[in-house]
Amino acid sequence: MKTTYITWHYTTHGVAYLKHILSCFFKKGHTPQNLHFDELNQMELNTVFDTPQEHEGFVFDKVIYLIAPQKSFDKLSSRRFSYKKNIVNDETIIDLGLSHIYDEITSNDDLCYNLSEELRFVKEKYPDKYDAFKKSIWKNIQHYPVLEQLKWLKEHSNFNNVYKDKLEIIELDVNDLRDEKHIANKVNAWLKNKSKELKGAENIINVSLGSNETQVVWHILAEAEQLPPNTRFIKTYDDKSSDKEKRFKPFSIKEIPTNLITSIGDGFSLFSETKSPSRKLVDKKMEVFLKSGFSILLLGERGIGKSHIAEKAKSTLTNQNNLIQANCASFDNDNTAEAELFGYSKGAFTGSLPGGKNGLIEEANKGVLFLDEIHHLSKLVQAKLMKALQTDRDNKMSIRKMGDSKETKVECRLIFATNKTIKELRQLLLPDFYDRIVQHVVNIPALRETKEDRMADWEKIWKGLKFPGAYNIPQDDNLNKWIKTLDLPGNYRDLQKIAMYYNAYLNFDEETRTMLNEKTPFSYSKKEFTKYHTVNTELEHEKYNFNTKQTTQEMKADYFFELQKWAVDKFKGRKNAIEHFKSKGDTVTDNTFNKWKNKYSLK
Repeated sequence: MKTTYITWHYTTHGVAYLKHILSCFFKKGHTPQNLHFDELNQMELNTVFDTPQEHEGFVFDKVIYLIAPQKSFDKLSSRRFSYKKNIVNDETIIDLGLSHIYDEITSNDDLCYNLSEELRFVKEKYPDKYDAFKKSIWKNIQHYPVLEQLKWLKEHSNFNNVYKDKLEIIELDVNDLRDEKHIANKVNAWLKNKSKELKGAENIINVSLGSNETQVVWHILAEAEQLPPNTRFIKTYDDKSSDKEKRFKPFSIKEIPTNLITSIGDGFSLFSETKSPSRKLVDKKMEVFLKSGFSILLLGERGIGKSHIAEKAKSTLTNQNNLIQANCASFDNDNTAEAELFGYSKGAFTGSLPGGKNGLIEEANKGVLFLDEIHHLSKLVQAKLMKALQTDRDNKMSIRKMGDSKETKVECRLIFATNKTIKELRQLLLPDFYDRIVQHVVNIPALRETKEDRMADWEKIWKGLKFPGAYNIPQDDNLNKWIKTLDLPGNYRDLQKIAMYYNAYLNFDEETRTMLNEKTPFSYSKKEFTKYHTVNTELEHEKYNFNTKQTTQEMKADYFFELQKWAVDKFKGRKNAIEHFKSKGDTVTDNTFNKWKNKYSLK
């Protein structure tokens, strides 16, 4: 997936700050997983692009720089107008022996703020100081008009050594950077025109730059679901507590939630509007478990949204800076798994990156590590991971990169996930590893068990896909009745497929509809979904054959597992199934169904 960095111009920092932020990512060599960096030195970052071959070099595929007319920025800050008075007394200018040159430039209105004329003047009159003057410009570039700053960035800085042809400058007709509604309308219109390109990329937006109002607008658009999918927010900020005499303070980069407003409040609340008791139980369990500090295991079928729960966990833990996640099924072999999880040092093996690589566990330091499909790890990798997950008295893990003898301390929250049952996990995992990850367990109900939320789930899926053309959620009674009857073995993924089929039909011309021999979007959606996505459903309802080699207790556990599954299907939801058993005089609760489902009630 391509990556895009998006930011507003910032009057008090300027384009050199943009270059230094990008230099940080380049120097660290990271893809945007861990978006947290501290104690960043602008003096050092300024030279990173001088010798790009010395670094591993992560580069965004595109950098989008949002600007407004100069008069709009001048309304925000008059700081640049005092530049003429203060620049000659700047300590860095004095040290470089450039004070008299800057004195002449700032005293001449025809020169000052005209980058080309300034450079020509110094080159002709002070050729021995030309290189020093050119290298000093970045320290004061924020005082220049924005277009002059961009001219410096593209023509006179080391930016082009790495980002040539990757910078896109977008001037929005924003005449008041203090008017949130005005800004939101302009940004939203631009986003809609850009939606196709941004939808296919991971978009990192620096929300801390621009004006206070532009920062608010990013959060408003996120809450209104107007931003592209795969959007993440970062903020950048200086350490004001450091040496007050030091002009360029150390700065930090930190990821922040995109759902800041809805995440306000205590506790974990993914299913806040649910009518389902089993979903309410997920929220209540997660709220308690996240405070405990122990690992959490998510049990749930494919497509049920386990990664969304991990995302919500990260935003709930407000002191956690990042979420690092991996699907263990994606590791080709043990070496790949070990390299990805633990990282490797320089020259650890043939084909390794020249400078080595941090592993996922180290990337998750001070954040959350989410490992999905944990059952795919081999016994060998389980054993190595088990050793790493053992914590010391400070709750820190010790990891060692491949090819390195030095241990690194890491502190992070651990969330694991699987679509296997507890019984299956016992067979697939080493006993010690099983004990380590099965501390707190959260069972995520399948959509067929929460039919009381079915239409709310459908509406959320439709809106979340953000179809071009801004079609409203279909008001189709036949469609809605049909959706309510489905088992949806693929859970949310099945709803997404139905939405995609329905939307596709809306975009077909009459000739295509005639060729398909389908007169309504509902008939087309039902036909396509039935054709491609119902085989598994039919197989799941085949008659169950008990394994006669099992013990009686194991066969009873299997029987009750099948009983609860049949009952949920038969009575259209867990709640109705429980009510049926109660009407027959049986003491059956939601907890009983959980035990039957996980096959441990009779063990």
